[in-house]
Amino acid sequence: MRTACRFAIVPIFLAAASQAVAHQSVSDTIVVRGTRLDPDQARQLAADFVRRTGVASGQQQVARWVVPVCIKVIGLQPAHAARVEQIMRGIAREANIKAAGPKCDPNITVSFADDAGKVVRHIDSRRPHQLSELSFAAKERLLTGDAPVRWWYATSELDRDGVPANNISAPWITMGGQNGNSALPSVDEVMTTQQYNSGSKVRTPTVRSLYGATVVIDSGKAADTPIEAVAAYAAMVAFAEMDAAAPPPDSILGLFWPDSRETSLTDWDLAFLKSLYRMPLDRRSRIQRGHLVEALLDERLPRKGSAKKQ
Repeated sequence: MRTACRFAIVPIFLAAASQAVAHQSVSDTIVVRGTRLDPDQARQLAADFVRRTGVASGQQQVARWVVPVCIKVIGLQPAHAARVEQIMRGIAREANIKAAGPKCDPNITVSFADDAGKVVRHIDSRRPHQLSELSFAAKERLLTGDAPVRWWYATSELDRDGVPANNISAPWITMGGQNGNSALPSVDEVMTTQQYNSGSKVRTPTVRSLYGATVVIDSGKAADTPIEAVAAYAAMVAFAEMDAAAPPPDSILGLFWPDSRETSLTDWDLAFLKSLYRMPLDRRSRIQRGHLVEALLDERLPRKGSAKKQ
């Protein structure tokens, strides 16, 4: 028997979303918050911020979008879904992340569901390869945890010229139906044949790219959170390969943690994304972490010139 897994929003969340949409102007200006720190404290916190995002962890290079992002929001009424997409696209513009036009094929899916864990377990039972890039611990958190927001990525390896470097299968989730309320998710399989080109001795021969991201938001657990804050959180985890098991305190990534006061992107969040999308991809992870730390220091400790070059 086929099990139905419907997407619906609890009344509290819809009421909050309705109020947010009603009181928002047509502007999608991004507001960031932050404070100034002394140099030693700033450097320590900047390094900790980068470490706790999970980006460029260990020997693994960063992965970012090298194609325009195309966002699809489902499980909300059209006006609320449009507002979430508007906020995410505004953040993309602010961070210099290319966004596709309105009739693009989605590569980022943001789903609002009554039971996020049930959705992820359903996906894993039908298409387990979709979660194959996750570590065992990360996959267990998705399947058995109680996080209000869960996400995962599809990545590929390219040479420095942007030519795919290996053979990959690229499935990502699209969930259709009127107003995004489909009984079950459908899966598109995209096959890409790739070639490998050798690299120089100065730079790394390959770079990593995002080509799919899925974000599942538990509407019950997020019911009391402003829709603008949820949209900012979704943008942060969709635009960078985050593994924020213990998120930095000065970040929207701490939105659902106790005592967090952030409800929008902080200055460091935005500086982080901007640096991520302007730094060279064909560098070792240690150098990439250095780029990110220097960008955060430039935000807190303004000085003449650009961030330190690596």
